[in-house]
Amino acid sequence: MKKQPIPTLPDVASEIDPRGVMLHSVGIRDLRLPIRLVTSMGSEQTVIANTELSVNIEADQRGTHMSRLVENLYQWASEPNTPATVQNLLQSTQERLNSQRALLRLEFPYFLRVEAPVSGTPGLLDVEVEWDCLYYNGTLSATSLFVFPAMTLCPCSKAISDYGAHNQRAMVRLWLQTHDRLPQLPDSYLTLVQESTSSLVYPVLKRLDEKHVTERTYENPRFVEDAVREMVLRLQQRKELRWFRVECESIESIHNHNAFAMHESPPIK
Repeated sequence: MKKQPIPTLPDVASEIDPRGVMLHSVGIRDLRLPIRLVTSMGSEQTVIANTELSVNIEADQRGTHMSRLVENLYQWASEPNTPATVQNLLQSTQERLNSQRALLRLEFPYFLRVEAPVSGTPGLLDVEVEWDCLYYNGTLSATSLFVFPAMTLCPCSKAISDYGAHNQRAMVRLWLQTHDRLPQLPDSYLTLVQESTSSLVYPVLKRLDEKHVTERTYENPRFVEDAVREMVLRLQQRKELRWFRVECESIESIHNHNAFAMHESPPIK
């Protein structure tokens, strides 16, 4: 059977737009796909990421070619990637779409191996990660967000009660920008959370571990204010950071509201 010629179709997205309005971001959002990440330890972890990829378009350009954004994401995700290779994705996107800048947002759960404090029983602690990355004028700028589960125990409750004190799950959120401007993985920040809150949340606990965590939490009461101040002091010692914001939110066990505290380092000059 004779092969039919491919018809020439109109490229409407490349038409000239007369309205004179440039668009800062045009792209795709809520595309989920597996991404192969090489961890800081050199192992590989496949994560299911919710992705957003976009470019800017000039005032005289009617639209962009969305399918090329999808193709770039698929091609990038098919290979093992480190945080540094985000720049390769955004640079190729910028060049292929002929834009001034390209933006990527990834949201994914990342799993850290955590051992129970007494028995040493291993488990996987899921940490929510979000990368916001901008490639512009040949430079990548990235902000990383980590959400760690932890525990807080109320110092006031302990001080005023004859026995016991209320404790609760807390969420520690770290927004970080580093001097190398690359997105980061949360491996090296787990200890900081552990040292700053009343306790970590552990994925697996035997009875001896549960006893240890209960008693350690009671012996280490922290307001959300305490936890944030402790983390700030530790983050200020991290030489790789150029900016950070830290927040601790307690999912209160005896109140019908949550408590939170936040600190942000001075703006980058």
